[in-house]
Amino acid sequence: MASVIRKFSTKPVWWWERNRNYRIRSQFDRLPPIPVRTAPRRFVVLSTPDTLNDSLWAAWSWYRFLHNKGFELQLAVDGAVSRADSDAASRLFPGVSICEARSACQYVCEREPALETFLYSHPTGRKFALMLALSDQSPVLYSDHDVLGFNPPDELLSCIQREVPCYFLEDADGTRDAVIVERAKALGRGYIPRFNCGFLYIPKGALSMKAAAEILATWRPPGGSWFAEQTALSVMLRSVGAEALPTERYVISTRRQFYWEKDVDYSAIVARHFTGTVRHVMYRYGMPFLLQQSGYWRNVPRNA
Repeated sequence: MASVIRKFSTKPVWWWERNRNYRIRSQFDRLPPIPVRTAPRRFVVLSTPDTLNDSLWAAWSWYRFLHNKGFELQLAVDGAVSRADSDAASRLFPGVSICEARSACQYVCEREPALETFLYSHPTGRKFALMLALSDQSPVLYSDHDVLGFNPPDELLSCIQREVPCYFLEDADGTRDAVIVERAKALGRGYIPRFNCGFLYIPKGALSMKAAAEILATWRPPGGSWFAEQTALSVMLRSVGAEALPTERYVISTRRQFYWEKDVDYSAIVARHFTGTVRHVMYRYGMPFLLQQSGYWRNVPRNA
């Protein structure tokens, strides 16, 4: 009987969970503010204007562990930021700076003009430019807006202390651009299987703009894959000895994608990257868990 119910209810329930309005996304003001001070390393969270609220949750979840570890917080937005959003970010993170991701394209193109076509034409070009530009200036810890930290990131901090680049591993080796893999092989280079670029530590100078231009030299718009920038990064970071963070503590998982599945135990992991199929789980369980941890819990229901 249970299997019959699941057969007919899974798709409509999943649609409802993915598309409903989660009020908790705008309740980041319940979190205690964390002042931002100048530091030798940068922690950067990227979002669009529509997901800026999510990036504030992500930034807070990590910066509480990083603000006294030599990191300055910076928010990057792929688009224009309203005055109201800028003010909200400054209340949660007094002293924070916000930049437009597109400005990184100009920085990179001035130094490596051959990258211009990719940076301005590919959907993730601004993200790629941001990583190239920032890591050219200082060590950078990069995060997408949908990666939440739940517990002290000891393994990550160890990599940072050793100046070793690191990343999350996916469950399977499927999100890559086959054309860029072949281009890398032609250059005598390999890639990192199961590599995900949603959260990365990149030491200063670890990403060569010249190498990026060589890897992307044959890319032409519109391209055949969303994962061109992820694949190029995996090729580049492989050559500098990047290490994978332990998968049992730094999680990319589809668990609880559907309502009848068991969720991840957030008290037992460092972080989870809530990729598209489980984004609703971040709103329904991840963010409420952060509120509970913060001490600002105000009777927010599990389905807030």
